[in-house]
Amino acid sequence: MKLRILATVLVLGLAATGCGDDSPNTGAVAAQTSTQATAPTPTESPTATETTPTETIPTDTPSIDPPTDAPTEPTDSETPAVLPPDAKNRPLTLSSIFKYPDGWRDGRYDVADRKQATGIGGELDSCGDNWAQVLELRLANNFNKLKLEFGQSNSSESSDQVLQVRIDTNGKYADQKTVPLNKIATLDVSVSNVNALKVIVSLAQSDGCQSGRVEAVLMNMVLS
Repeated sequence: MKLRILATVLVLGLAATGCGDDSPNTGAVAAQTSTQATAPTPTESPTATETTPTETIPTDTPSIDPPTDAPTEPTDSETPAVLPPDAKNRPLTLSSIFKYPDGWRDGRYDVADRKQATGIGGELDSCGDNWAQVLELRLANNFNKLKLEFGQSNSSESSDQVLQVRIDTNGKYADQKTVPLNKIATLDVSVSNVNALKVIVSLAQSDGCQSGRVEAVLMNMVLS
């Protein structure tokens, strides 16, 4: 009887052991589940954005510069003077001259025994017709006579030169005179039917040539 009971106990013990071996390992399963739950989810790397360069296509149209200002008309002071009839009987100034050399100017001059005489003056330093200086008037056939006086300024560098003034009307010789320092000469010429009149100022060939500059002065130049 005891042997049967012992045998039954052994059988039950073996059965219990077998059941224990077949039961699942819940600890291992829980650990595995925890590991899977906490593992980071891999993220996708950002996709690089490609930029397509913009191509500049040159045009065939050339650039156009803005237009420049149109030339302006000369002012009254720059416009050569054609003398009207009302220019009669008054001394002419440089503004009345149609063309004149650079350096000539209106002013007051001491000439011979005249003090501070009003006139038109300019310097000459070489002798002969090739070095003459020309002042031209445009009369437009409005006058009958021209009268003028001339001489050398008392402040001229040379005292040995001879000043010469010649008048041409419409391209033809009309009159001519010469004067040394300390003298005054007068020219009186007809200008009827004359348009272009030239006053040609020079130093005459003489022993005093090239001895220094002379300041020529035209005074009381009056049309009538």
